[in-house]
Amino acid sequence: MIADDGKPDPKSLVLNFSSDDEDSATEANITYSEEEEEEIATSDTEEDQDLPYYERAVREIAKGDLYTCMICTVEMDYTCKMFACRKCYRVFDYDCVREWAIKSTDKTVDRIWKCPNCYLVNKKVPTKNRPTCWCGKVVNPEPNPLDPNSCGQTCDAKICIHGCSKICHLGPHPECLRTTSVKCRCGKATKEIPCFETKGRRGRNLFQCNEPCNSLLPCGIHRCQKICHSGLCGSCPENLTVKEGDDVSISCYCGQHTRNSIKCKDVNVTGRKSKNANGDEWIGVYACKDIRSVEYSCRQHSFFEECIAPPTVTGTKRCPFSPKYLKTCSCGKTPLQALGKARRRCIDPIPHCESRCDKLLKCGKHTCPFQCHDGPCMDPCIQIDKVKCACERNTFLVPCGFQGAPHCQLKCESLLSCRRHKCAERCCSGRPAAEERRKNSSRFQDVNDETLMEAEHVCLKACNLTLSCGQHQCQRKCHPGKCPPCLESDSNDLVCPCGKTIVPAPVRCGTKLPSCRHPCIKVVEGISECGHKPIPHACHPLDQPCPPCTATVFKPCKCGKNSRVRTICFQKDVSCGQTCGKPLPNCHHFCQKTCHLPGQCQATCKQVCNKPPVNCAHKCRKSCHGRLTCPDILCIALVKIRCPCGRKEVEVTCGATSTLSSSLFTERLECDEECEAYTRHRQLKEAFGITDKVANGSAMKEKEGTRLEGLASKATTFEELQFPFTESTISTYIRQNKWCGEIEETLNNFMDNEGKSSLHFKPMKPPQRLFIRELAKAYNLYSEAQDPEPKRSVFVKKNDDGSSAKPIFSLSEIAPLYQSFKLLEKERKMQDFLAKTTTHLINVKLNDDVATGAQHSGQNNAFLIKNISAGTTLQDLKNLFGKYMEKTLIRNPQYQELPEENSAIVYPEDYRTISANAVNDMENLVGHINFIVNDAFLADSAELCDASSKLPEEISENDISERLETPEVQEQN
Repeated sequence: MIADDGKPDPKSLVLNFSSDDEDSATEANITYSEEEEEEIATSDTEEDQDLPYYERAVREIAKGDLYTCMICTVEMDYTCKMFACRKCYRVFDYDCVREWAIKSTDKTVDRIWKCPNCYLVNKKVPTKNRPTCWCGKVVNPEPNPLDPNSCGQTCDAKICIHGCSKICHLGPHPECLRTTSVKCRCGKATKEIPCFETKGRRGRNLFQCNEPCNSLLPCGIHRCQKICHSGLCGSCPENLTVKEGDDVSISCYCGQHTRNSIKCKDVNVTGRKSKNANGDEWIGVYACKDIRSVEYSCRQHSFFEECIAPPTVTGTKRCPFSPKYLKTCSCGKTPLQALGKARRRCIDPIPHCESRCDKLLKCGKHTCPFQCHDGPCMDPCIQIDKVKCACERNTFLVPCGFQGAPHCQLKCESLLSCRRHKCAERCCSGRPAAEERRKNSSRFQDVNDETLMEAEHVCLKACNLTLSCGQHQCQRKCHPGKCPPCLESDSNDLVCPCGKTIVPAPVRCGTKLPSCRHPCIKVVEGISECGHKPIPHACHPLDQPCPPCTATVFKPCKCGKNSRVRTICFQKDVSCGQTCGKPLPNCHHFCQKTCHLPGQCQATCKQVCNKPPVNCAHKCRKSCHGRLTCPDILCIALVKIRCPCGRKEVEVTCGATSTLSSSLFTERLECDEECEAYTRHRQLKEAFGITDKVANGSAMKEKEGTRLEGLASKATTFEELQFPFTESTISTYIRQNKWCGEIEETLNNFMDNEGKSSLHFKPMKPPQRLFIRELAKAYNLYSEAQDPEPKRSVFVKKNDDGSSAKPIFSLSEIAPLYQSFKLLEKERKMQDFLAKTTTHLINVKLNDDVATGAQHSGQNNAFLIKNISAGTTLQDLKNLFGKYMEKTLIRNPQYQELPEENSAIVYPEDYRTISANAVNDMENLVGHINFIVNDAFLADSAELCDASSKLPEEISENDISERLETPEVQEQN
């Protein structure tokens, strides 16, 4: 990247290196003819034209100067915040489209805005400062120059059960090519099909298994024989057939028709037997279509009856037209005698009067509207009434048979007289009057006038709001407006305790005394209960106590062991912090509570018994059981039994009780053949004067040190050295020997203190906790990390079996051996590399810059890394800068610490004869290195310097190259 002054930007990640070869300079300045440039541009354009418009938009945004925002008409690049329409996929600047949406929603009644390109209606306005990637997973995505506004994660949109498998993208989702299982129409078989074929068919079966359904039909007898189908099986299609020779027939209810077969779905047995005039009975299973004529008992009249069960027998019903029973006209208003027409037989016609029937219908409210007539009246009553509900907002057409008054479900929502609550009644009868009052009330006073309020809307709740005084409550019923002021008052002046701040009477209830800035009266008078000088403080109400006295005094503790405990005057609970230690009355233990009042020792002892049993040396591990005898149970402690020669050793349970002796005395371990060989070998060593143990610990340490020095010069792996410490522990000590030495000294003091069984370190960072836990392994200590972050710390404890011990050697003694081992290992790797590497030498003619390279000595020919962070090593700098220097003219870069300046210097091996092009590369690279060390928190800054003025004079070039030469440098050469 080029700055405004034409020079490379020092913080740019784009590096521009020079080259000593003329061919490379020629290639960098290649020019094309106008025809060639037009052909290249045309090929790129044609390739983009073949892409869908939404993918072409992403490419144009990546280029940075082609795609413009439709709202602000500014070219968009990958650093912009983007918003895409979900229908047309047109990309807009996020802030522009948000401003567009806000202005549109403010102007529309239904608060909507439309896409500027496709006019898609949207209701949700983009949230401020929360642009997302295309898939919506990441808010404020990082700039992506390769795929703008893409988070790089899988889209995973819920287009199907698998989700979109494409990387976060703009545009429609591709079809899912994964397979999924679908069931057949009857649900018996499954089949694997591409997932995209199921789109739009969810809940529907896609194929037939060509097998019978076999589901039980509604008749409860037969099963469905349809080939695999969806939906219900339907009615039973089976036929019931009478077999030849059976004395059975399929009859209808009236008995006029019989069948030899019938469909199962048509069978309907009512449960009542049919009977004819001859007394024959049968069970009908269906209704025929015939309508039969049935005669009344008079045999003159008849009526028609459908096939029902049971059928009516002819001649059993009395005739309703008989003169014996019929005395009036059909409507019943006029007697037949008044009409002057006497009837002697049932077949005689019934005379009709000219009156309206007016018989009360079954509804009980209406009468028959027809003129006197034969036959039944209107049944049911079909007359309709129009009735308003109680609130009169709805009118209902109520049938005659409707039970009860109509009632709508609309809430009244009218304000009550308090103007605070609303009427919650549904279909309130007082709403019509409330609406009329609201229309006619033109003044605010009329609206709040409770005398004009209808009874249903008078609020009867109590106000009970706290008045402005903050002490009393309003006693009125719920009312509109503010509550009246509290009328309570006091005839006395309101005076502060010191008497300098006064509110004259009368004092209304709720009046607060202003804060008095004068000193408290007790401070002025110097009065205090304890006799010390009061602490200076401002005047305060009498119900508030003065601040407690903080003078330093000596008081006796609660337990009486210390009569002069330094504490604060107001402190009453004084403790010396010592353990009580008094014998407990109910057991042989001592009180473990810290300093307490007399008579408040432990009521219940929770310590371990620790009494020695009868037949073993172990102690009772049960909870304290007072003065009672220890339970006579098997001792579960582990003891070691050995064979007579002492070679074999086995741990067994002690098992001692009051009657049984310990396994240490009752069990024996027999020697085997290996024991015999071991005994003979020991006897031979004693005969020749060979001993396994040295006289003292110093001799053992000297012998072990000699062994380790020999191993350090011969071992090929770290495990062969058999160091007591792990490799990470030794490496950490070499880098941070001061802090690690303090930790080692702390553990040594802990091991020397026999009365201390555990140690708790202070909270520290994870790398420090890891070092302590690795170091504890060398001491055979139990260690664990406790407490959550950031208060997490390490707890170490000695093993109960006494196996914890200090290692023979310290870290300071092991570190030189480890360094010599690593140096020899590096030399062996270098020799192996050189043995496998073939070096080709050619004659190269130096150019003028290299030949006159001495003239650059004394200039900026090295990088100075200032104020290196704690823990940063040369290897860290080599790993970080090596990959950036391998493609430059900086040959075989060397790394050297400057402890006096807390800095480091990185310089080429030939810094005295460096070429001008190499110096140019270093000038181009220094800004990038400065950015890297700041970003990685390795140092404060990086700048160019003269290597001759920084390197020590006694270090020669050969010494530096031999010490810091690496296989990677050999490979570069």
